[in-house]
Amino acid sequence: MYIVKQIQAKDCYAIRQQVLWQHKAINNCGIDVDAQEGAFHLGVFQNDELLCIGSFFKQKHAQFSEQDQYRLRAMATVPKFHKRGTASLLLEFAIQKLHNEYQELLWCDAREVAVGFYEKLGFSKQGNPYEIPIIGIHYLMYKKL
Repeated sequence: MYIVKQIQAKDCYAIRQQVLWQHKAINNCGIDVDAQEGAFHLGVFQNDELLCIGSFFKQKHAQFSEQDQYRLRAMATVPKFHKRGTASLLLEFAIQKLHNEYQELLWCDAREVAVGFYEKLGFSKQGNPYEIPIIGIHYLMYKKL
C-alpha cells in the first residue's frame, strides 16, 4: 500500500540524484526555489521507504494566461518502482491539492520519455520540443485545474 505525504526538500535529494541528475553531487541536488513561499514537496512511501518524489512551485509561465499557476519540477521514481502507479498517485494527489487551493494551471518541463505518462493524466503539450543541456529533449506540458 502506497501513502502520499508532504516531505522536506532535502528528502528529495537522493532520488533526484539517482534518477534525474547522476552528473551532480548529492549536495547539489537542491533547486534554488525549494524553500520559496508556497513551495511543497510530496513523496510516495511504502512502509517507510520513499519511492517517488515531486516538487511544486508557485511560478507563472509566460505562455499561459492563467493567474494562479504552479510548476512541477524534479518528479522521479526509484527504478524498481517504475510503472507501479506511484507517480500517478503522487500527481493525482498534487492536482487535487492545487485544485482545492483554487490554482488554475499546473505546468512542467517534461522529459521526452515521460510525455505519454503526463498525457494519460490529462496534460497537453504546448509548442515544440527543446533541449535542456546534459539532460535531453523536453516538452512544455500543462494541465488546467
